[in-house]
Amino acid sequence: MPAQPQALPASWSSYDHGALREFLQRAHDVGLRQVRFDLRWAEVQPGTQRISVTALNGFQRGLDLAQANHMQVVVSLMSATLGPTLHLPDWALGIPTQALSTQAVSALLSAPTLTILDNSFYRQEPVRDLYTDPDMRAAQHYLLREVIGNFADHPAISGWLLAAGFERVRPPTDHRDMAAWWADLAEKARSYGAERLFGHIDAAALSSRVSLRPYDIAMAGGAVVVSVGPWPPLGDGPPAHGAATCFLHTVVAGLLAEEVNDTAAAQVVVADLGWPTAPRTNLSGWQTDQVFAQPAHTFLADEEAAATALQESLTTLARAGAAAVWLAGMVDPPEAQWNIPPFDRSWIARTWGLWTADGRAKAGWEALREAIRQMPATARLPAFPIDPDRFWRDPANELRRLWREYRTDTLPS
Repeated sequence: MPAQPQALPASWSSYDHGALREFLQRAHDVGLRQVRFDLRWAEVQPGTQRISVTALNGFQRGLDLAQANHMQVVVSLMSATLGPTLHLPDWALGIPTQALSTQAVSALLSAPTLTILDNSFYRQEPVRDLYTDPDMRAAQHYLLREVIGNFADHPAISGWLLAAGFERVRPPTDHRDMAAWWADLAEKARSYGAERLFGHIDAAALSSRVSLRPYDIAMAGGAVVVSVGPWPPLGDGPPAHGAATCFLHTVVAGLLAEEVNDTAAAQVVVADLGWPTAPRTNLSGWQTDQVFAQPAHTFLADEEAAATALQESLTTLARAGAAAVWLAGMVDPPEAQWNIPPFDRSWIARTWGLWTADGRAKAGWEALREAIRQMPATARLPAFPIDPDRFWRDPANELRRLWREYRTDTLPS
């Protein structure tokens, strides 16, 4: 169960190659063997049928650096989130010309308008239909062809995470429609050379009857990634030994074991493991924040508490048979960048790294090293009974009920 950090939150068009090389070396030295590279959608695809050659050239150099440091890369492609920030290209926003009828415009304008970051600016416009609009589907297929088609053979790439967080920017009307859409993406990705694919789930998706389900991803040939980021409905608050993290893995693995098989359950990857820490003592505790364009409160933990939760979570997840863990962040941005999106509105994005901006390893780094050194040799899928039929009849209430049971059964009193 290798733990892998997300790469530096920088533009692929312009980034410090020396800094990336240094942190890849540090990651390898601590025992990591994989990293996750995000290709920011708005940057890499500035038009529906246009790709940024500059961004892909920078991405190529990043892959080469990973290979030189003996690291494998999982590429996050077409994601609708950047950490806790909603993100789409500007061409995926607004009202399309073909929708300019009274009924269509009224439907678009009646939907809640979210604050979404494009490449550089926040926008408040309706999100186009990402699942059935022919122009949006064609743009998605074009991106898969241009990126996967050109990079699938790179020896550093070990997999592709497709379309994370779409239900947060544009909720589907039926999970079956979203399942068919994701299966089509997976089929296209394979036709361009992708061998290993991942689909994304989180607590919000598990709470909804219309979102993509673990079963849908598995039946389309993908491995399920469950995000356990430090945000509502379960992950906010003090680290608390990573209980919510392990619970979400237990639920997803349990659903897959019942609906598919144990093999699918054993392929579950846990993503975004980590907690924001207080950069100064006076900032410890609850802070006003924004998470996925909604007002929120984020708990800034002390480094030791976050380190303890990280080490305990990694050990528990390894024993529970998690296939891999993708850590939240590698390095915090300097305070001088806190006024730059997405750091300007998110305490989480500012401080959930394992290194401070001035080059100091947080306590979590040594906790990570120790967890890797003492990784359990054997694993067993969680024995936590889940009835899929009951769960999907009312997933929001069922997830809360299971969370209460899990805490009663597994946490010390």
